[in-house]
Amino acid sequence: MSTSGAVLLILATVVGPLARVAAAQPSAPAPSRYPFPPTAMAEEEEIAIARSAAPPEVSSRADIYVLRGTGFVKIRPGASGSACIVVRDLHEGSRYPICFDPEGARTVMRREMMETSLRASGKTEEEVGREIKAAVAAGTLPLPTRPSVAYMMSPRQVLFSSPDKSGVRVGAWQPHVMMTGVGLTREAIGFGPASDYQYVQAGGELGTLHEFVVLVPVWSDGTPAPFPAR
Repeated sequence: MSTSGAVLLILATVVGPLARVAAAQPSAPAPSRYPFPPTAMAEEEEIAIARSAAPPEVSSRADIYVLRGTGFVKIRPGASGSACIVVRDLHEGSRYPICFDPEGARTVMRREMMETSLRASGKTEEEVGREIKAAVAAGTLPLPTRPSVAYMMSPRQVLFSSPDKSGVRVGAWQPHVMMTGVGLTREAIGFGPASDYQYVQAGGELGTLHEFVVLVPVWSDGTPAPFPAR
């Protein structure tokens, strides 16, 4: 199969956007300051980076949220029910542009927003994890009721291998699309437990919510991206 038409499926238990780069190995680990307040950006820059998470067909019709202080604000209303944001962790310069379909915007995005807001308010990563678990248990963070889709195809992403102190800068890892659903397993999509097409991220507090990650060979603007050889 040529890389121009290739995709690579990965299965990961959802533990936030950082789980999506857990398998990535930076060529030369770069130093990072930690903890560091979530990176502030000029509003127009944040809008542009948020929109870069998905192809224009998606992002041009999506709601756009930006981080103001410790909370997200809808700055540009869309027409499709989809939404785009830039998530951050506690590493200096981190940015995780993500666009969600309507179901993801209603559910999974709320968790991403809460995590970034807690970090912006001065919470440690351990405190963020505890508060997220409590919100999931209390039902204040809703789970998807049907499969949802999220896009992380931005060439402007600055990813880290982990949200905690051990995380190293990966940078722009690999454009990918995440399909999330409740109760999904490897077997549910036809994989066996030993298949080398799957990667399982251990842990996570969302229980039966799983995410199928599809790597794609182009960034959201259509330019080619490095693609894992098989």
